[in-house]
Amino acid sequence: MSWITANRLVFLIVALASTLFLGAWWYTSDVSETAILLATICGCTVIIGLLIYAFSWYYLVLIGLIPLSLDAMIGGGAKLSLPSEGLLVLAIPVLLFFNKSYAKGIARAMKHPISRIIGLLFIIELFSALLSSHIDVSLKRLAIQLIFTFGFFMVLQMTETKKWLITPFLAYAIGLIPVMYFTLKNHIHVNFQPQGVFSICQPYFNDHTIYGACLAFIIPLLIILVFQNKVMHLSNRQKIGLGILLFVISVSEVLALSRASLLSLIVALLFYGLLRYKVSFKWLIAGLLTLIFGVWSFSDAIYASVEKNEAVSNDGELVNHFSSVVNVKNDASNLERINRWICAYRMFEDRPWLGFGPGTYQFEYNRYQTVANKTYISTNTGDRGNAHSEYLAFLSETGIMGFIGFVTLMLASLYYGMQNHYRIADPFLKRLNLGVLLGLITYYFHAVFNSFLDQNKMAFLVYASLGVIVWINLTLRNGSEKTVQESS
Repeated sequence: MSWITANRLVFLIVALASTLFLGAWWYTSDVSETAILLATICGCTVIIGLLIYAFSWYYLVLIGLIPLSLDAMIGGGAKLSLPSEGLLVLAIPVLLFFNKSYAKGIARAMKHPISRIIGLLFIIELFSALLSSHIDVSLKRLAIQLIFTFGFFMVLQMTETKKWLITPFLAYAIGLIPVMYFTLKNHIHVNFQPQGVFSICQPYFNDHTIYGACLAFIIPLLIILVFQNKVMHLSNRQKIGLGILLFVISVSEVLALSRASLLSLIVALLFYGLLRYKVSFKWLIAGLLTLIFGVWSFSDAIYASVEKNEAVSNDGELVNHFSSVVNVKNDASNLERINRWICAYRMFEDRPWLGFGPGTYQFEYNRYQTVANKTYISTNTGDRGNAHSEYLAFLSETGIMGFIGFVTLMLASLYYGMQNHYRIADPFLKRLNLGVLLGLITYYFHAVFNSFLDQNKMAFLVYASLGVIVWINLTLRNGSEKTVQESS
């Protein structure tokens, strides 16, 4: 009797498992269906257990699944990227109502200007959504953005140790491994022909542009981890593993043949050069304004020069694929992008203050197309992408108010990211800040040519990077850098 009493937990588990198996067998009367049902029940049990008792692991699993998640319709025309967004939707109510650290993190984060700008941008988008031409679409888009903010930006404010800040990015990078393997197999299947890159990463990524953009975003951080491994407190084994991962991601970036993504890495390298020379934020803005004014002033001469370029991106020639980036004469991809930009601007002219509502571009732009601007890849159904520019998407969907809000958020992240880089003494936080700041630079450049913030594969990288900058800046402002350094 004493032996049974001492092992009553084992008996309880065996009894519960037996009952569960018999119940599943009685319900399905089939071996394979019973196995699937039991696996589902056990999986849900593990997920709930992690959510309640080990949220850090739950969150890392969630982030690691983002690159592997697939879009699924959930009714009413809405869709979620499952399983990652499903896990995120499940986690947020638990965090809001039962996690004191999360509430403290939100209260802490809202003291920072970047958090307030994000909040103000949501208010603008809410008014835009309420006056939207498709209010259901806009409210769904706004809900998704709120989920991303609470799930990617605010969660990082919970952490009390600096080392954990980097862990979600590593989980995301590891989650890319199966996708890169799958994509490489597709590359081999099409014999590495440039024409095949457009859909090689489907169904995990919609096309090669967002795939390349996400790879480019993570590369600067991985470079810092590998080449500054001692500062980042990594063992030799970890350095080797991350070095292999960096190599695979870099090769995958090149094979993705995303012109904007590769250019974004060059821009990030140039920005790093400015940081090395300690260029201040005001001089950065002055340089950007000068560049914009120069391009605007000499636009006719620039157009006349690039008009001579007749290389196209889909003729199977690798050299032409990259040199076609400035072909505005007969490259369908570039001409279609210009067509979408013109449509976005015309939409802005019709609704200049609050736009047509978040997520409405694809439903409205068709009537703003003209025969002169349409190409053979143009569509009247809005099923091939969006405004092809994050900035113009905000301008057309949320008007000048939303556009100013987004640009203000971008500039604020650069300002505080640069402030962190110049002022913080902790070498770990300094390099982590540099990694996410350079990642954001790749996104801000790529946002000129594409719009990806509504997709969780890019949204995590952007919001989490903003979260890291805010966390580090609050640590710097509170004078608690030394305390953090000693306790982590």
